[in-house]
Amino acid sequence: MTLRKTAETTETVRFQPLSRLAVAGFAALFALTACGEAADDGNGADNDTDVEDTNGDDADAGDDNGDASDEGPIRLTGVPAEEATHLEAGFELLMEVIEGETGREVEFSHSTDYNAVIEAMVAGQADMGIGSPFTYVRAGDAGANVDVLGGRIEEEGEEAGYHSYALTRPDTGIESLEDAEGESVCYVEQGSTSGFLYPSAGMLEAGLDPEEDVDAQFPGSHDGAILALLDGQCDVAFAYDSMVEVLMPNRGELSEEDYEIIWESPLIPASPIFMNRDTLDEETQQTLESIFEENLINVDNLVDAGYCDSADECSLPEESYEYTPVDDDIYDGIREVCEITEAEACD
Repeated sequence: MTLRKTAETTETVRFQPLSRLAVAGFAALFALTACGEAADDGNGADNDTDVEDTNGDDADAGDDNGDASDEGPIRLTGVPAEEATHLEAGFELLMEVIEGETGREVEFSHSTDYNAVIEAMVAGQADMGIGSPFTYVRAGDAGANVDVLGGRIEEEGEEAGYHSYALTRPDTGIESLEDAEGESVCYVEQGSTSGFLYPSAGMLEAGLDPEEDVDAQFPGSHDGAILALLDGQCDVAFAYDSMVEVLMPNRGELSEEDYEIIWESPLIPASPIFMNRDTLDEETQQTLESIFEENLINVDNLVDAGYCDSADECSLPEESYEYTPVDDDIYDGIREVCEITEAEACD
């Protein structure tokens, strides 16, 4: 099994100004999701950013025209929820399972730019993606023939979704998003749903333009935004719930006395693992589908299958419990956000 990192990129996309109608639309969407409809997590739009091939050549699972192939490694690309060193470590078991079930080597690539993941899927330079729901939706909108395989569940019995939090330090005196006007705010990047798209909706509900009414900063990862908050570089930071409650505390980087939560998003549908049907042969596609349909990417089932000696030793991405089968329509909330905002990132 190989684990190689691609060159990092940092290009971002920007939102167009939002009308009063868009603000009203966001409020309506939040009302719907609060009543139980699923909606979102995020990523960006078209640009000229390329993902470097993990082999050192121009990436291509099949031919240059994107024909499906049953030869060569399966190229798995990760969306930057956290810093690369932490992101890579959680992928080793997932890669081992895919290799064991398909009989093909898996190579992992990481980019600091959400858009590069979309571009890789569209250009036929990636066979599988994992991370942001908005990345999955945008890849399909941009022309990639992608299908979702499974959605992340943090703990056994939980629903397939998560939340975005707005954090502040106890010493700022900020008690709500309304208080953030004129203050420094750390988003993740403009292609992140839980790190920018849904926070933008929350800011609009609070009567604030998400960029014009605050000093907007984009550290590029969820843990990076929180660390910037703790260092005093910003007064409010957005990040998804597991980063706040599980990942950084387990690494000793965050404790409850360090922050206060001043805002929580509606439920965002599960972060997906998805595949590129244009670059994978039919047999490999069927094998990947069966892996998730049979709930193999599940801590307990991986122990039973012999991939782990115990549940404690099973380490899935972002310390997840499982990736459960989900349907494409759970991501319709993201599409609705794009329709409401007419955001440039959705084009």
